[in-house]
Parts: sequence; structure tokens; C-alpha cells
Amino acid sequence: MRKEMKSGIVKTMFSALLYGFTPSICALTYAMGNNHTSMTFFRNFFAVPVLLGLVAWKKISLRIDFGTFLKIFLVANLGAFITTLLLYSSYSYISVGMATTIHFLYPLLVVIFSFCFYGDKITKRKWRSIGLAGIGIICFLLNSRMGETKGVMLAFGSSITFALYMMLLDKLKLSELDGSKLMFYASLITAAEMYLLNFKTHALIFKQSWEALGLMLLVSFLASVVANLFLKEGVHILGSTMASFVSLLEPISSILFGVLLLNETVSGIQIAGCIAIIMSIMNLIGFSKRVSA
Repeated sequence: MRKEMKSGIVKTMFSALLYGFTPSICALTYAMGNNHTSMTFFRNFFAVPVLLGLVAWKKISLRIDFGTFLKIFLVANLGAFITTLLLYSSYSYISVGMATTIHFLYPLLVVIFSFCFYGDKITKRKWRSIGLAGIGIICFLLNSRMGETKGVMLAFGSSITFALYMMLLDKLKLSELDGSKLMFYASLITAAEMYLLNFKTHALIFKQSWEALGLMLLVSFLASVVANLFLKEGVHILGSTMASFVSLLEPISSILFGVLLLNETVSGIQIAGCIAIIMSIMNLIGFSKRVSA
């Protein structure tokens, strides 16, 4: 396995661990009077100055052409805006664990969308990974109560938009841009849209406790800055399909942090689901020295 590929896998795995850690923090802020709209806004708003500082530190120009801006605008709305809003909204109707599991149908959708829109081949190895990942997701779902239909649909909608985001990040060559520059524009666009939308919805909550603001700042740094940058690099090295399957570690990390931080218990069927997902990832990576399966 090439050194570059190993780097891509490690970066994507690290982003999955961070993404798996943040949903529980989001749920804690809801108990403090926060809501999903404010969480989406502050997650991106707090990230803007940090990412701008990274761009300045790297001495990178923020100049982009209009065509690139349109591409960034599209993926920003799919990833940072719509996906985050849908997923955070689902937490109000179903458990965080179940929402995360449904959201992680997106690696299967990346394969399907790439085949339908770009004609990417679905190899036997990918089919095996799809089957194993499907078994893992079913195990998680069997362990959870279905809850409200609205929550399930919101979480599934987030998986569709994030699959499109992952695919277009790769296919539109945006993964070749500097990560801090790309994420700066994505966070800026999302925060601006959320602020303008608030004139109609009045859903943003600006008066919040220092504790809630501190937790949102933590989510912003971990998810919108660190995890997003590592995932972008993973997609650039591995491609959208393999990166999305490696990201299946996120629901596993959600369970892990639930046990460590919230004293949650793990059932046998959850362990079986974790094993199936790990097998799915290992099958896709294989022992090939090539990045693409």
C-alpha cells in the first residue's frame, strides 16, 4: 500500500472520529435552549475567522474565478448548509445514534450516484463492501426504535445531500483546492445564508449561555475546521467512493464516545454491526497498492 494512500486513510478515519464525537455535544446544547438552526449557523460562523487565519498564515490568495465560486457555492449548500441542517433537525425527533446511522447510508449512495451520473464502474469488491456496509447499518437500525417518521426522513435526506457533496467534491476537482481556502468560502456562504434566512424564519437564538456558546465553538472547531479539512484531503487522495466507506467509522465512533462519555451500553447486535462495517472498509481497501478499487 502506498504511503500516500495510507495517509488518505488515516486522515479520513480521523475525520470520522471527530464527526462521531460532535453529535452528542450538539444534543447537550439543545438541552440548554439551543436549536438545530442556531447550531448550523454558529458552527459555520465560528469557523470563518479560524479558517481565514489559516489562509493568511499559509499566505494563500483568496482570489477565485466565477466558475470556481459557483462550484463552491453548490457544494457548500449541499454539505455545510443543507446536510447539517437536515441532520441536526433529525435529532429533535429520533436519537442521535439512529440519526447518524441513517445518515451513513451515504457511502452506498455515493457509489450509486457515481455510477448513474458519471458512469463509474461498480466492481465486485465494491459490491461486497456495499453488502457488508448494508448489513452493518441494518444491525444498528434493528437496535434502535424507529421513532417519528419525520426524523427518519430528515436523516435520510441528509445522507442524500452529503452523498452528492462527496461525489461533487471529487468530480468537480474542488478537492484539489487548498482545504482552508475551500472551507473558508463554504463556511462563509453557509453562515451568510443562515443569517439572511433568519429575517424570514426568526429561528436563530443569539442570546445563549456561555456554556452553550463554548460547546458550539468546540463543535465548530472540531467539525467545520479540523474534520472538514482532513476529510477534504482524504477525498483528494482516495477519491469519493473509498473515502466515504472509510468514513463509515463515524457511527462506530459515535457508539464509542457514547460509552465513554455518556455511560451508554453496547448490545451484541451493535458489535455485529461494527464488525460488518470494519470488514466492509477492509474489503474495499484490500491489499491493493492502487488508490481506486
